[in-house]
Amino acid sequence: MQYPVWDRAVRSFHWYLPIAIAVMWWSGEQGRMDIHEKVGYSLLCLVATRVIWGFVGSEAARFRAFLFAPRTVLTYLREGGQYAGHNPLGGLSVTVLLLLLLTQAGSGVFSRDDLLFEGPFSYWAGDLSGTLTEWHKTNWLLLQGFIALHLLAVCWYQWRKKQPLVQAMWRGQAGHKFAASPPKPLWWAALIVMLLSLALWGLVTIAPEAPSYY
Repeated sequence: MQYPVWDRAVRSFHWYLPIAIAVMWWSGEQGRMDIHEKVGYSLLCLVATRVIWGFVGSEAARFRAFLFAPRTVLTYLREGGQYAGHNPLGGLSVTVLLLLLLTQAGSGVFSRDDLLFEGPFSYWAGDLSGTLTEWHKTNWLLLQGFIALHLLAVCWYQWRKKQPLVQAMWRGQAGHKFAASPPKPLWWAALIVMLLSLALWGLVTIAPEAPSYY
């Protein structure tokens, strides 16, 4: 039986990302920190879910399926090769992107802008809040640069090397390649998102507010 390479959880996460990042950028530039905060919460929960999915999700979604030794990455750069899921370079790219997104969303909840925004955990962070705020700003620049490189790489593989990456992430099927086992159900990922959202809501609820002089 033929199964899709990319399950619905991975595809949903993938297509939510550009929307969330665009809204985060716009809301930050416009000073709409109410929107920035809410979308940031969703991004933090979804990125954390994707990390967990890298251990319990469908085969192609797991880290063991796309994290390769440095020698394998170098061999791929020299000789190329065909992979049903992420190739060695793509797997490295996904890992770096997840780390940058986790850093961005994670530092945001500890950040503090005395004029516009105070993250829910900024008071807990104490003196580190200022440092984490700078990380949040610097990491955003790194994230923008990496996203640009990622898009260029996708365009290269899509049109130059004729590998239908966009279609694969839309339909789940990577050309004529299929997964050997059925995908994990979407409700598993939805349950993880819900549990993480409840945990984050609980932490935000009990987090102390900074005093007026803080």
